[in-house]
Amino acid sequence: MNPFSRLSAAALRSQPSTAAKVLEDYSADSVARYLAATSPMTAGQVIGHFTPAFAAHCLGALEPVVAGRIFSLLLTDRQIIVLRQLEHDRRESLLQTLQPDLAASMRHLLPYPEGTAGAVMEAPLASLPEELSVRNAIKRVKRIQNGMKFYLYATNTGGQLTGVLTLHELINTLPSSIIRQVMHRHVVSLSSLQSIAAIMDSPYWQDYHALPVTDENDVLLGVIRQKNLRRLQEQALQSRDIGDALDSYMAVGDLFCTTALDLLAVMIDTTTSLIRRDSHD
Repeated sequence: MNPFSRLSAAALRSQPSTAAKVLEDYSADSVARYLAATSPMTAGQVIGHFTPAFAAHCLGALEPVVAGRIFSLLLTDRQIIVLRQLEHDRRESLLQTLQPDLAASMRHLLPYPEGTAGAVMEAPLASLPEELSVRNAIKRVKRIQNGMKFYLYATNTGGQLTGVLTLHELINTLPSSIIRQVMHRHVVSLSSLQSIAAIMDSPYWQDYHALPVTDENDVLLGVIRQKNLRRLQEQALQSRDIGDALDSYMAVGDLFCTTALDLLAVMIDTTTSLIRRDSHD
């Protein structure tokens, strides 16, 4: 990679949000070809800062396998927002490139309206049958690769939320005990249709860093972490005043990154031209 290319790549990695604002001035097709020449991680960081419609257009312009690699690196709530912007066939084509468990999780979240708890919750999560022994519960938790494991939620045979305990409590409980015997029965939960604005105002965040999400029948669906809510709030604030964000960035006076961002436009044209030339050879 020549110094010119390295400078542009460094700008994408170090200032993805600002780079995203610059790139949205170009066609989605051109930007997609440009990002396809970078690493999936870098492309994912930048696409994660695009407006949902532009992100969907970029992913839709990429080969499904390439789009799938980038899409899988986006945060869950961002994935759902972008998926809703895609036409059904393109959405299904993208979902089919993902690991089956991730694709199933995405399909599980899609029906919930944007801006609700169901649309931004994490699923799957660490849940345990209330009749399970502590010994077997620990074995099950060890096998969980994705999802939050600090809070462990207990459910009955119908999948309804019945209790909660922490991982620390589970590990330090007599192995022969049953989850139902040691769990806390009072559990604060969020409705899957509750608005994000109302969730952010919940007083329970003073006591918990995550809250479970249930449907109208108290069936456990997922979990929302406080840190993810803060990130959503920060993104909303940033999108309200893009001009101020750009002014603040320029005031830093980081010549390296500023120069790199100025070069992005040229890099897009250069990269897409090379891709077209190679396709004709």
